[in-house]
Amino acid sequence: TGYSCQLNCEMCRGRYLRGMIPVPSPFLLRKMMEGEMKKGVIGFLISGGFNERGVLPFRPFLNEISEARKRGAIISIHPGLVNEEESSLLRESVDIVDFELISGKAAYIKGGNPNLYEKSFKALMERGPRIIIPHVIIGMPFSSFEDFKHSVDLSYEYGAEELVVLVFIPTPGTAFHNLTPSLELIKKCISYARRRSDILSLGCMRPNNMKKDIDRIAFEEGVDRIVLPSINSDFQLFDACCSVPENMLYLFKKD
Repeated sequence: TGYSCQLNCEMCRGRYLRGMIPVPSPFLLRKMMEGEMKKGVIGFLISGGFNERGVLPFRPFLNEISEARKRGAIISIHPGLVNEEESSLLRESVDIVDFELISGKAAYIKGGNPNLYEKSFKALMERGPRIIIPHVIIGMPFSSFEDFKHSVDLSYEYGAEELVVLVFIPTPGTAFHNLTPSLELIKKCISYARRRSDILSLGCMRPNNMKKDIDRIAFEEGVDRIVLPSINSDFQLFDACCSVPENMLYLFKKD
């Protein structure tokens, strides 16, 4: 989608699209993937701006994504609020789906509602690729610990095997630029997710000015993976997205 987001919601107003490689056509996506694979890249995260339904407009790109996968690429995607048909299309085209599972009033911010998020997650779990990784966000606007807890519980009710925890970033220029989650809430949420999860990751979305404190909490709570950790420890390092499953991680091991 380049730097365009039709949804343009108050979460970020498309700000973080600027950090992505723009490939607004299937041809450009293919050329980019071919070039990166020649450099030794083996994995791609497909993301971008959402349409007014809250869905990544991925359909025109599926053929090129499938072709890259046939050439050995591992493909992960942030598809948004897909329906059953779209979930089935993804099953044939990608390896991993990263899905933000939002409960409570916060769901309305991103163009959906709590029932729609659950319905979309259910469709993915039943019809999508084998690897569906729910992402649950701490400290979203209008959300509570109970909403976070509900999303975590829902993940496992539908059979998720892994969970990624994110922390809301108050983005300048949005209505929620002053909404910073407290460390107490972050600790409470991570602690609960740790008790419920076999494999728990702290994803890349977390405020930079709180990163050390958040990472320390995650480490003390026994989180299995931390993306770009800001604390020093004897970590095993992998050049991969946090949602890559255990049986694929060896492909991304850093020397």
